[in-house]
Amino acid sequence: MDSHTYAKTYSPENKQKDVTRQTDIQIKVAALRAELIKDFPFIHRIALAIYDADRDVLQTYSYDEETPSNLCNYEAVLSDCTSLHKLSQCGQERVINDISVFDNGKHEHSKLIRKAGYQASYTMPLIVEDQLVGFFFANSKQKNVLHGEVIKRLRLIAMVLTLLLARDLSRLEVLKSTVESIKMMSHHRDPETGEHLSRMSSYSLLIARQLAEKYQLTDVQIGYIYLYAPLHDVGKLMVPDSILLKKGALSDKEFERMKQHTVAGSDLADKLINVYQLSNMPHMSMLSNIIRNHHEKLDGSGYPDGLEGDEIPIEARIVAVADIFDALTSERPYKKAWSNEQAFMELEQQANFTLDADCVAALYSNQDKIQRIQHSFIDHY
Repeated sequence: MDSHTYAKTYSPENKQKDVTRQTDIQIKVAALRAELIKDFPFIHRIALAIYDADRDVLQTYSYDEETPSNLCNYEAVLSDCTSLHKLSQCGQERVINDISVFDNGKHEHSKLIRKAGYQASYTMPLIVEDQLVGFFFANSKQKNVLHGEVIKRLRLIAMVLTLLLARDLSRLEVLKSTVESIKMMSHHRDPETGEHLSRMSSYSLLIARQLAEKYQLTDVQIGYIYLYAPLHDVGKLMVPDSILLKKGALSDKEFERMKQHTVAGSDLADKLINVYQLSNMPHMSMLSNIIRNHHEKLDGSGYPDGLEGDEIPIEARIVAVADIFDALTSERPYKKAWSNEQAFMELEQQANFTLDADCVAALYSNQDKIQRIQHSFIDHY
């Protein structure tokens, strides 16, 4: 939904309802800019980035802009961003009315801002209980327009987004804790997992980012694919040890029981969502789709529902490729690890028949990043 479309249906009496009750923060950001440009039409973009303290990474999260740009699906190490890092430490806003002062800057984000045609910028670190949770940005394609009343309004928007983000992140932390708990349980039952979950979720992130434009995946959706990917096999918690830990080949009957982990996992996820009251979190359907559908195949030969082609949700197709690639390239007690080249040859043979060719190509185009992931998460037996 672009801001002009939104503005036609937006009214002051609906402002409070739209901003505080909608579950998708993208709608909130669009609503805020729709209201803002009524008085300040030269604000051509506002954006929200969130900070992952564990990885020291700042990543794009939600935005609304007049014309499309490449300022999305992006992340950077905060400590490498000198000026933003200083702002996060002092907690102060930054107003730049002529971005050309950064023309000689080497940072990729500064280059993207200039390439998009922006001439002025406003930046505010978002702090909750002395902890950085993200940044608010506003940009204009005009110079020398950020002063006086517009600055006051941008400060107010930053405050609103801080509260909204803090609320969303608190619920997200509950979800993350649930994910981590399940991952630990899965690891203790299935010794093959090791660093598999970290690698395959990282591969899923690479694929999702590469396909974002084609499949219209927002930064928020990409973040949830990364978060949910490790839970794809959660249903194996319901599979008996005699089958899950069997060293030899499974019988037909045992394999049919193993296949039920997709449905069992989806049912378990629904129960967890109810227990932790997470049903109003955005994109929860992606979790069920990943768990239930990651063994579906394009030709309809997969399980549990025999879905074909685009009937399989894109998030499940992404996770399927990431999962298989890591399984092929990982050493197991019963097999040696394949080389990345051998694994890609196998994936390419399956592309368009059982696996999504776009997902395979997306992963293949990120081989340098794949090697970094593999070096970061090494199995220890």
